[in-house]
Amino acid sequence: MKTSVVMLMLVLLMVAQSACSVYKAATQPPPADLQGVGIGTSRQELIQRLGAPKFSDTDAQGRKQDSFEFYSGMHSASKSRIILYVAADVFTLTLAELILWPLELTVMERATCNGFATYDQSQKVEAWKVSQKDGVQDC
Repeated sequence: MKTSVVMLMLVLLMVAQSACSVYKAATQPPPADLQGVGIGTSRQELIQRLGAPKFSDTDAQGRKQDSFEFYSGMHSASKSRIILYVAADVFTLTLAELILWPLELTVMERATCNGFATYDQSQKVEAWKVSQKDGVQDC
């Protein structure tokens, strides 16, 4: 009786844990479309592309400033890693998830980018800076 309960618990754990990395890899956002965004872009277009600003303020000269946080994922061809994740899950009876899922979470966190825009009087971008959340490199 105890053996069957333990086996059932192990099977339920494996089913609950399986495919977390596959799901994360499949739902990762595409790279952010920053083509044409920069000095001279209107505030409305910037908000349309990146979403609502996380923070808005006015500097000492009275210029509007917006801070954006957005996701910039990997190219869609990188989703082919899902095949390797499924194979690893099958081969290791989902034990590979102990490594693959935190790896995917780390990749997703590094895909978080910050953008900072300062606008002139006509609400056009006067200064534009984009960096990854950890500040390591540009998005």
